[in-house]
Amino acid sequence: MNLDARTLAFDFILTLVILGGLLFFFWNHNRKISALAWWSATFVLNAIGIGLVNLAPGLPVHPKLMLANGLVALGYGALYTGARIFNERPISRLALVVGPALWMLSYPLFHDNIGARVTVISLITGGYAALSAWELWKHNPHRLTSQSAAVALLLVLTAFSLFRAVAGLPMGSMFRVDALVRSWSSEMALFLIVYVPALAFVFLGMAKERIEAGYRDVEEALRESEEHYRYSVELSPQIPWTSDPDGNLLQVSPRWHSLTGLPIEQTRGWKWMAAIHPDDVPLVQEKASRSLKTGKPYVSEFRVRLVDGTYRWFRGHASARLGRDGAVLRWYGMIEDIHERKLARDRLHWAAYHDDLTGLPNRRFFYEQVQRALDQATKAQTKVGLLLMDLDHLKLVNDRLGHDAGDALLREFARRLQSLAGDRYAVARLGGDEFGLLLPEVEHEDEVVAIARLILNRMQNPHPEDDPAHDCRTSIGLVVSLGFAMRVEDLQKQADLALYQSKAAGRGMHMMYNPTMSEVAQKVASALETAGRLLSSDWVRPFYQPKISLDSEEPVGFEALLRWEHPRLGIQYPGPISPAFDDTELGSALGARMRSLIFKDMRQWLDAGLTFGRVAVNVSAAEFRHGDYAECVLAELKGFGIPTSCLEVEVTESVFLDRNAGNVEQALQVLSAAGVTIALDDFGTGYASLTHLKRFPVHVIKIDRSFIRDIEWDAGDAAIVKALLGLAKSLHIEVVAEGVETAAQLEFLKRNGCRLVQGHYFAQALPASEVPQLMGT
Repeated sequence: MNLDARTLAFDFILTLVILGGLLFFFWNHNRKISALAWWSATFVLNAIGIGLVNLAPGLPVHPKLMLANGLVALGYGALYTGARIFNERPISRLALVVGPALWMLSYPLFHDNIGARVTVISLITGGYAALSAWELWKHNPHRLTSQSAAVALLLVLTAFSLFRAVAGLPMGSMFRVDALVRSWSSEMALFLIVYVPALAFVFLGMAKERIEAGYRDVEEALRESEEHYRYSVELSPQIPWTSDPDGNLLQVSPRWHSLTGLPIEQTRGWKWMAAIHPDDVPLVQEKASRSLKTGKPYVSEFRVRLVDGTYRWFRGHASARLGRDGAVLRWYGMIEDIHERKLARDRLHWAAYHDDLTGLPNRRFFYEQVQRALDQATKAQTKVGLLLMDLDHLKLVNDRLGHDAGDALLREFARRLQSLAGDRYAVARLGGDEFGLLLPEVEHEDEVVAIARLILNRMQNPHPEDDPAHDCRTSIGLVVSLGFAMRVEDLQKQADLALYQSKAAGRGMHMMYNPTMSEVAQKVASALETAGRLLSSDWVRPFYQPKISLDSEEPVGFEALLRWEHPRLGIQYPGPISPAFDDTELGSALGARMRSLIFKDMRQWLDAGLTFGRVAVNVSAAEFRHGDYAECVLAELKGFGIPTSCLEVEVTESVFLDRNAGNVEQALQVLSAAGVTIALDDFGTGYASLTHLKRFPVHVIKIDRSFIRDIEWDAGDAAIVKALLGLAKSLHIEVVAEGVETAAQLEFLKRNGCRLVQGHYFAQALPASEVPQLMGT
């Protein structure tokens, strides 16, 4: 077939340009398949290279051939790069430029040999075609049918290039040499004109198939997402919904219908509110309306009526989707079942602010109420009343009947107190046996006193509905706020002081706070602080006042008295720290320190062969409260090796009246049985002295100095002393008269049969170092 070579070259170049432009157009229209751009470059670069050879006869031959075939090689490199990109693999820059570089570097070696030129460029183009075919066949992640067709066409191109490499037929000869070559070259040119469009359209088919596969993947992912959403919505405890900008419900999860039983038509618009508890509707409407006006999200908790008629707690969340102009396009919300969490939270809140045993508010809740009442009173310029109450006999009930009985007593007291307070006053259990009552608005103290009397009467004289088996008697401390901006801590302290004074006055009483109570409390606090300091600083010193026998006027024993040595002021009397003896811990610690020092002195006297008779040790009520006083004393005596007959334990009648009188009796019985002498100090100044002489093991009574002081001219004191001496003689109890300071007092006591005295008339209290000298050693 004889065709004009230049015409065929022009047609082929035009075909390449058109196909390259077509590929570029489709890439530019849908940039998802970037391989189309590279394949477009393949066609265009080949068109430029062939055009330079065949359509530019005026250019120098060798530079033209070197540049033209370099562009062709680069175009085939773009072919392979496009194949890699189509398979979503990274670009290989080395593979892209190695073909053109090889051609440019080798061309000077054979530029005069047309066959060598054809062979080299054919090997380069055939190698790129083979690599592209391998890439599309080996790495075909989407298994596209058109991709397999492209592999077949690329293999044909590979075979064609290898044939040219073997035959050594240059492209230029195909159009401009002898007739045989032109005839063959024309056929070949026609073949390429047919082949190249086929390859281009296969590439387009690949792109189309890839895009369709992507759409299918997207559709599948969308279907999966929808299924996931449907299952998530149906199985989730949360209920999603949407509404229009006016709040009219458009869509809601089917779970809402299954929960409430409301059909869909009764859910549209605002009809869904029919399922909300009537008490919660106003709050939900108010929050929703405010959000509709502002466009801001909101959260609300409310109860929803279920199909069975019961209610459960839900929490609603809502947020608006806004348009570009800021207007609400649609509301999206979620309704979440929080019933169990809500109940648990309410239970925890209740437990945090209430007493589990009585159901009353606890200390924390009560004093928060007191603080609010004080704040309100400051604004309104009114007063607040506070009552603090202690059950008088709770410990006794616990000890005798057990804690179940004590709990029952607390519940009965709380019930009576609550019935008295009603809704007007706030009551609380503050801890242990302590209760509080708040009067938020008081005009005068009389109102508080009236309430206290009402409480005492109700507790002491039960109503018919009360349980008479419970002794609910109580002591009450009262206080009314003074001035404005008063702190709850100050009011509480004042009520505590009043309660303390009420209990000290005899229990079953009420007492109003007055400022002197704070002064006394300050003195007590100072005394306790001083006592603690003298213990920690080892300032305690025992002094010994001799007991004198009137028969021999010689010492026959001693009473150990506490003194303490201040580093600057010297020896001090115990008066400033006397409140410490009533404190359980400090009183016990002071007693233990005194015993340790006294027993040490007694041991030294015994070792020195000194006969000192008995040493009397004063014991406070606090020391008996631990329950093991006797055992500790006997163990200490044994540890020092001191006979029990050398010790005398001195107690006052107030010790017998302490709430731990049972411990006192047991301890004295144990000590007496072990040979320790028991002395009753300040005899005649307390209550029920004769009863104490009968109940407790008393070997010695000591007549208080208040009876001795005026004995010379006070007939009453003289008569009392005579009576006490006669009583002791009848009971075979030893008598010691305290505070003897004059000869007349001494003569009276001798004349009436008193045999033992102590006082400044004979000697003041001495340090241990002076005792041996007094005893005449």
